[in-house]
Amino acid sequence: MRKIRTKLILIAILGVVSLVLAYPKEDAVLHKIGISHSHLQIREGLDLQGGAYLVYRADLSKTKSSDKATAMSSLKNVIIKRVNSIGTSESSVQQAGSDKIIVELPGVTNVAQAQAIIGTTAQLSFIEINPTTNQTTDTGITGSDVQSATANFDPQSGQPIVSLQLKSGDATKRFADVTTQINQQGMRLATLLDQNIIFGPATVSTPITNGQAQLSGNFDVKTAQQIAELINAGALPVPISLDGQQTIGPTLGQQSVRDSLVAGIIGLSMVALFMLIYYRLAGVVAVTALGIYTALTLTIYKLSALTPYAIVLTLAGIAGFILSIGMAVDANILIFERMKEELRSGKSFTAAVEAGFDRAWPSIRDSNISTLITCFILYTFSASIPTIRGFAVTLGLGVVISMFTAVVISRSLLRGVITTRLGRNPKWYGLNLPGGQQ
Repeated sequence: MRKIRTKLILIAILGVVSLVLAYPKEDAVLHKIGISHSHLQIREGLDLQGGAYLVYRADLSKTKSSDKATAMSSLKNVIIKRVNSIGTSESSVQQAGSDKIIVELPGVTNVAQAQAIIGTTAQLSFIEINPTTNQTTDTGITGSDVQSATANFDPQSGQPIVSLQLKSGDATKRFADVTTQINQQGMRLATLLDQNIIFGPATVSTPITNGQAQLSGNFDVKTAQQIAELINAGALPVPISLDGQQTIGPTLGQQSVRDSLVAGIIGLSMVALFMLIYYRLAGVVAVTALGIYTALTLTIYKLSALTPYAIVLTLAGIAGFILSIGMAVDANILIFERMKEELRSGKSFTAAVEAGFDRAWPSIRDSNISTLITCFILYTFSASIPTIRGFAVTLGLGVVISMFTAVVISRSLLRGVITTRLGRNPKWYGLNLPGGQQ
């Protein structure tokens, strides 16, 4: 009994915290209890909040006809990495015609900054400089020799830096030879990004033989991150120029959100009403668990915005969320029907609840795993279609949370309910058992 009470208390705490954080103005509520923080918001896609619409034209005049398709494909991939480095920002990059790339950036208000990031060619190079004559010599080491770039902090000065890891093998060996030569001859090493020096000229006190280099140039954190992202994305394979731009307003998105909210409220109300009428007391448990599920899911959406892996909600994402709610209810229906079968067979309420969950679990598990596999496939093979990725993310997350609420929260609530006299009355479950079975 004490164990059940402890679980119910934890569920109540989880429900209250989720409801507070899911509330649109949670900052006002938290401020009243002495917690101050910036307002949490669910990030929205281009179709909901508007953003920037950019059209670029590629200069293929110096590209062979046989290589143009490959060049455009490479150009598209590089831009995707620059605007959507982790795959969840819902930025859209599509090819239009033979030489155009369309970029859609949700929530972007500084179009000039977006253009600078996309249009930068990001040619990384290392040069050797003679401090006496200022003569420069190309080392032959470029961004193609870099395995990865990461924005970090210098452990000694605390200043933002960019850490480079060169590719193993030939690239590391050539960099070791260059730094050894610079060290021995007293030369200087400078790093250029698009012919602009971002590091150096600096002495090389010790040859760098492990392929790990460090760039520091009085960067701020944002600049260091942008440089690292540009290096990781690689250089644009062909020059591009801005052919057109447009700022998309959120008017259509706001109307769509309102329509979705109305449809969602009507649908949830009908589902809740059905559960209450048909399953009665068990329906109350299901509706309570469903409310916690909804609040918990919205809370995760909000908290994800504080991380680099923010969940961006689009109309397709809302559809995935609503679909996952239906699956959460479906799990409860399986459990309650199994429980009623056990009660009809003559088992006690305690035994019927446990057996009902145990017998329903394989069906819930298998159906949800099948859905998660589908979500994984949709996410993996839809890199160029962000709306499908958004649907896959919200549906997959909803399925995982629904399994938790159905198996953990509903089970714990039902265990608590049957400890009461009312909870052991078969009529409150729509059953008319002989002999007042309890």
